[in-house]
Amino acid sequence: GLDIDTQLYFMSATMIIAIPTSIKIFSWMMTLNGKKILNSSINFWSIGFIIMFTLGGLTGIILSNSIIDINLHDTYFVVAHFHYVLSMGVIFSIFSSFIFWSPLLFNVSLNNNWLKINFFNLFLSINLTFFPQHFLGMNGMPRRYIMYSDYFILWNNISSVGSSMTIIFTLIFIYIIIESFMCK
Repeated sequence: GLDIDTQLYFMSATMIIAIPTSIKIFSWMMTLNGKKILNSSINFWSIGFIIMFTLGGLTGIILSNSIIDINLHDTYFVVAHFHYVLSMGVIFSIFSSFIFWSPLLFNVSLNNNWLKINFFNLFLSINLTFFPQHFLGMNGMPRRYIMYSDYFILWNNISSVGSSMTIIFTLIFIYIIIESFMCK
């Protein structure tokens, strides 16, 4: 392992990263302050990005503590953290950008009501997939294992149901796009 000074350095560097990141998040939220938030799907997807990124950032602060990280390293907690910060934050921002730019680039209007319904369904299913993985990691379930203890079955099943729902709602999102292009 690393000596205590090196652990302290990496722990401090990781915690310091939280300062500019939190400034970014508050800046994004303040762009919505004082404005009438339109009931549009673009705003839902953008706010969904902020929520996912913030949840991932909060779990990152937990992982920055070297004592806690020793226990959570290589568990499903790290998997959930990674997916909240990188994967889901990126996916929500890509969806939001596509919804915003598609009328301008392709002269296609996407069905706003379907997009709102799909947002709430995807938001729920993604959180159903990755949030239980925090509990799995805190209980010590290692990642990259095919076989696991029966103790983890409940949270794994919940995560699997959420994953299946995510696939279905992503296909529905693709259908919304195809349907909009066909009705052009």
